[in-house]
Formats: sequence, structure tokens, C-alpha cells
Amino acid sequence: MVFTIFDIFWREYDEWFEKHRDLYLSELRAIEYASRGVSKPWLEVGVGSARFAYSLGVEFGVDPSRSLLKLAFLRSVDVVEAVGEYIPFASNVFGGVFMIVTLCFLDNPVQVFREVYRVLKSDGRLVLGFIPLDSDWGRFYRDLKKKGHRFYQYASFYTVEQVVDLLELTRFEPELYVSTLIRSKPSELEVFEEPYEGLRQNAGFVVVRARKRALR
Repeated sequence: MVFTIFDIFWREYDEWFEKHRDLYLSELRAIEYASRGVSKPWLEVGVGSARFAYSLGVEFGVDPSRSLLKLAFLRSVDVVEAVGEYIPFASNVFGGVFMIVTLCFLDNPVQVFREVYRVLKSDGRLVLGFIPLDSDWGRFYRDLKKKGHRFYQYASFYTVEQVVDLLELTRFEPELYVSTLIRSKPSELEVFEEPYEGLRQNAGFVVVRARKRALR
């Protein structure tokens, strides 16, 4: 299972954020931009070692990797060992749910989105950050997958259009797009980038903020 790999190589995963700090900070800034005005409390699904959650002020996190959750706990996030398909929280309790580079590792994204819908308040927002399949970075990680990379061999990447289809299928309505990693290219100099509101061509990281559509 995917989370077993993260349990074994937890240190390598967490050290990525220091080795690629400009990429991480660019992604973080884009998430911060998209989260403005989203009410609390907040939950991150796939919280990992809480590099994002800690910096964003996310109070709660779920993840199936016990090794990474130990780091998240040390970073002052209240965590629960669980998968996104079965979020162990009551319905209608969170103002914001974050999923940051988690979509590509999900076994059943439709079920996860339905669970996110359930735990969000009626005016809640999903903030979803992902690497588009048809970007330079998406192709880079897809090549790593083909080569059997220890993490990305299990990943499935999506285009923006496919992500929007998944959101609409699970009764979410996209209301904001934020783009970054446009100047930074794989195997080239990595630089910090301020986010752009809207969809930018070949953005290596896109954030979608979506609201719940009322059940009919």
C-alpha cells in the first residue's frame, strides 16, 4: 500500500521540503492565497508531516502513515491515523478542508471528495492543490512513475479538466483558481514564485478552491 512506502521512507519525504525550499514556499504561498476568507476550523486530508498544515495554521489532520503523523504531532497539529475515504469526524464541522499534493495518491478520489463534502459545513470550502498532468512538472513526475520511483510509482496524475470533473461529480463548484511554478522547470534552477490568480498555461502547481453545492 502507498502509505507503507511513506512509513519506511518518512525521513526522505520530509527532507524534500528543505532540499526544494523555493518550490515548497511557492506552493505554500499559492495555498495561502486560495485560503483567504475560508472559515475555521480547518482539516488537512493527507497531512503527512504537516509541513503545510503547520505553516498554514491548520488545526487537524488525517493520514494513514503513522511515521509521518509523529512528525505532524510534533508540529502541533491534532492528528488521527485514517484514510481519506473514511474521515473520522462528524458531519458539518469544518469550515475548510485542505488536500495538498494528496489527490495523486488516492485509491478512490470520488469517495474521498464525498467524505470531504460530508465533514464540511454548508458554507465550507475545499482547497485542493495538485500537479497538473499536462504541465512540465506533471510530465516530469509521470516519467519518475514509469521509472519506478519509490513514491511516484504509485501516483496517478490528473489534468485540470479531470479534476474539475471529479469536483462537479461530487457536488463541488470551483470558485477560484491559483497558479504557480511557471518559471521553475524540472532539472533547472528552482526559484520562489508569487502566485497568480487564475489558470496560467503550463503552471506546475494549481490550487482550486471549491464550495459545496446544496443537495437537491
